Amino acid sequence: MTEEIPESGMDTLRELINIGIGRAAGTLNELTHARVILEVPVVELIRMGELQCHAASFDGAPSSAVRINFNGFISGSTALVFNTAGAAALVYAITGEEFEKTEMDVMMAETLKEVGNICINGIMGSIGNILHERITYTPPRYDEGTIPSLFRKSIEHDQMLAIIVNTRFLVSEIDVDGYIMMLLEFSSLEKILSKIAESEGGGI
Repeated sequence: MTEEIPESGMDTLRELINIGIGRAAGTLNELTHARVILEVPVVELIRMGELQCHAASFDGAPSSAVRINFNGFISGSTALVFNTAGAAALVYAITGEEFEKTEMDVMMAETLKEVGNICINGIMGSIGNILHERITYTPPRYDEGTIPSLFRKSIEHDQMLAIIVNTRFLVSEIDVDGYIMMLLEFSSLEKILSKIAESEGGGI
């Protein structure tokens, strides 16, 4: 997929995402009593039809997702996704509460929404610094289901792309893998890459 767009643009986009993740980790550390480390081993661009391959990594287990939609100069949505058991473990580690169950209740979902909001805004804020354009956001929404059911409408949209950020949350003694998925049409990606090229031309 990446051979269809400038690799230099993708490299800068990966750098922006890493900056955003770093800011998110700093914010989480300030707001919680836990030491939160976020690692980003992989950032890749795929077509939505290929998302099924990533769904296999959850072994069909239920997933928990926090999603924020955005529109304006670019439009799409960004989601933080875990398998539900991993999401529960992360919430307990961040809140410092004793681990009790692998299912999410209402209060745990609210905590995960805040974590997702911080992570997503860290990334979108970094990209927004390059765009210098108006983008509006919806409040974060929490959903549970399989990957295909959570992203069914986007998977069926053949013009949709997904920037997949494979994340690792290291908190206390736990290590939780998750995904940050930025879903957008090719035209929006072109606008982002065009702004990146302009910035690089003038010196970032």
